[in-house]
Amino acid sequence: MRNNQSDWAQGVALRKQVNQIVSQDIDAAYLLAKSIRHPWYRCQALSAVAEKASDFSINKILSESFQSAMMCHDSNRRVCVACRPLLVAINRNREKLMNEFLHQCMKEINSPMDPLSKWCSVDVLIVIKKKQSLLDLFIKTFIKSTSKGYGWRVIRAIKILQADDDINKDFRYISHLEKRLNEIQAWSRNQGST
Repeated sequence: MRNNQSDWAQGVALRKQVNQIVSQDIDAAYLLAKSIRHPWYRCQALSAVAEKASDFSINKILSESFQSAMMCHDSNRRVCVACRPLLVAINRNREKLMNEFLHQCMKEINSPMDPLSKWCSVDVLIVIKKKQSLLDLFIKTFIKSTSKGYGWRVIRAIKILQADDDINKDFRYISHLEKRLNEIQAWSRNQGST
């Protein structure tokens, strides 16, 4: 699949059109979304259609959206954009799909990649934070994926999560985040003393 500037520009424009027409003509929005070549924007547009889709067609559209996410060029991007159909699956109570999508995201997160890239698991946590069964499933992957990495972006992510009322309800996540913040602060102090 091509992934150049024209695909990107086309994707942005068509995604915008899908969002503009989906409430009036879901069939036209679906066809337009499917025509997007760039997988990131096709995923987002198909998710917008799935939000409005009937119970009869939502599973098919969500699956297409998620498969588009899995066509992105690296695991970090695949997980980040896959959060969109995952959220729609949660909001529309599609139990089977939300579990399948989360399992695939976990597989991507657990694949070899830069430790900072693994922090895409924060996006997943924000999406699943109100669904206890998914939180239970995700905890080990989250802890493993966020156990490395330093810097202001990591600190910012931790503080955003610590400030979230829903995430604060789960001690497992909060205690891990507090531990990581303490490790990062100790690392920063050591860097300053050398």
